[in-house]
Parts: sequence; C-alpha cells; structure tokens
Amino acid sequence: MDDEPFRLAAIVFDRDEDPDAPLAEFLDALGRRGLRVAGLVQEHGDGEHDISVRNLTTGERFGVMQDLGKAAEGCRVDPVAVAVAARQLADALRGRPDLVVANRFGRLESEGGGLIAEIGEAVVEGIALIVCVPQRYLEAWNAFAGGLDRQLSPGREALEGWWASLASAA
Repeated sequence: MDDEPFRLAAIVFDRDEDPDAPLAEFLDALGRRGLRVAGLVQEHGDGEHDISVRNLTTGERFGVMQDLGKAAEGCRVDPVAVAVAARQLADALRGRPDLVVANRFGRLESEGGGLIAEIGEAVVEGIALIVCVPQRYLEAWNAFAGGLDRQLSPGREALEGWWASLASAA
C-alpha cells in the first residue's frame, strides 16, 4: 500500500488564493491529452457571491449561492443547488472517467452533508478524484480523508505532479 499513489487529492487553499484557475487549466490540458474528466468546477461571476458550478460533461452551469441580502452573515450556499450537484457528481462517477472533480469540501461536507457521500464513493470505487478544500475546513477534511489523500498547493505544477504519480503507477 505504501507504493500506491493517492487517488484522492485535495487542493488546500487560503482565502487569498484561487484554486479554480489553475485547476481549470489542468483539466483543459488533460482533456487535450484525451483523458476523460467529469464532475463539477466552480466559476465566479461579477459579484462577490456570484458563484456557479459547471458540469464538465454536459456544460450545464447553475448558481450555488442564495441571495440572503447584504446584511446576511449566515451560509449562502443553496441546499437545493447542492442536492443537484450531488446528483450530477453521482452521475459522473457512474461513467467511470479518468478523473472526477468535486467542486468543494466546505461547511456542508465538514458537517457530514453536501457532496461527502459522492467523494467517499469515488474513494471506494478507486476513481481518481480531486477537490478544493478551504484552509478553514482542513481539520474536518483530514478527519474525513484519514490520510488517504495527497494535499496539494493551488498551482498547476502541484496538480501535474500528482497526476504524473498516478500515471506512472498505472
């Protein structure tokens, strides 16, 4: 087992870091190499809370944040959108792609909900999966992953290195 590469990767990032741009570049490069990539990536619009996810297979985009008003301090993540995302991620896993992307491991996942079941399913099925993990949820991620992951910085070089370790083991 010690020689096995980690099929689960977490891009750990802080508030001032953007994991999405290097991840998108990496995924585009894998696609150009003929690899099948599926799952969900986060995209940002014009406003601070204008966040959507894009299904890598269908191209469908949908918002994941609720408009709770300017004074709101609670979680803006839309639970209905998360349910849709979970269904789409489960569909992606059934296709057994080379790599699955789970948008985020955030508050909902840290509490045992959100996309946690689908991330766990990828691990059980041996499907390579990458997920972005905000630094503030790293402790919860570590409890979930149990050391079965490779933690990466939010840069293209780290992503390519992780993927190369999987490819060389295959």
